[in-house]
Order: sequence, then C-alpha cells, then structure tokens
Amino acid sequence: MSDFSQGQGRRGQGRSLLARGIAYLSRREYSEYELRKKLAPHADSPDELDTVMARLKKENWQSDSRFLQATTNVSAQKWGAVRIAAKLRQHKLAEEEVNAALQSLNDTEYARAKVVWEKKFKGQVYSTPQEYARQTRFLLSRGFSADIVRKIIRSPSED
Repeated sequence: MSDFSQGQGRRGQGRSLLARGIAYLSRREYSEYELRKKLAPHADSPDELDTVMARLKKENWQSDSRFLQATTNVSAQKWGAVRIAAKLRQHKLAEEEVNAALQSLNDTEYARAKVVWEKKFKGQVYSTPQEYARQTRFLLSRGFSADIVRKIIRSPSED
C-alpha cells in the first residue's frame, strides 16, 4: 500500500496520518502548531507525528509563512491589527514574521477601519454620546487601535 492509504474509510477511519494531514491541508492552510494538535489524536506515537510533520514541511504541503500570509490577507478585510496579532500568536508562529506582517497591516489600518465602519454604520455620524460609545465599542472589538477609532468616528469625512 502507498503512504496515502490504508483502507480509506468514508470518514477517515484507517487513513494514514500522512493522508489525513494532506486531506486537512488540501482544504485550507494550517500552522504547524494547529496541524499537530489536529493530527495528534490519530498518531500512534509522538515519533510518528514528528516524521509526518517533517515530511509535510519538506514536501512544502505545510508552511507557516504561507499560513501567516493567508490568515493575514483574509483577516485584514474585517479585523484590526491587534486582533490579527492575537490570532497569529495563538498559532505559535515566529515572532519576527508576525511583527513583519503587523507592520504592513499598521500601514493600512486607517483605510481598513474606515471601510468596516462605513459598512456597519452606513457613514452615519454619531449624534448622541450613546451612539458614539456604540461605534467606538464596535471598532475596538474588531481590534482597531483607539487612535484610529477616534479619528474615524469624530471626523469620518476626512481622508
């Protein structure tokens, strides 16, 4: 039998660890940390898991830098740099790669926050302190910095 099968069942029972890893990676990018957690219950031993992870990295099926780039690109449309940084750090990625990605996000933070604000509030400027607080809470919960949030809410027409 090949490395990729061992009597593949419909739900994956009996699939080799390598086949299971490739199946996960064919759907979306995973960080090494996340993929290890996902494959660990199916591994017979930690050595087997290490071997499979090494093979996945060697064949370039799994790449932390590709995961970082994909996650950053998708998340940037909806979330601020603070929230994205927290998400990336949960995956135990190299700190210098995370910081580089965040630097590029910080350059576009104002424009991204403004798009999110306009989509949610349809460009309506606040008229009451409660509305100001509501708009502020919304953008802060999305992970945008307080300075950016204040700029957008107080004078949304400026660019």
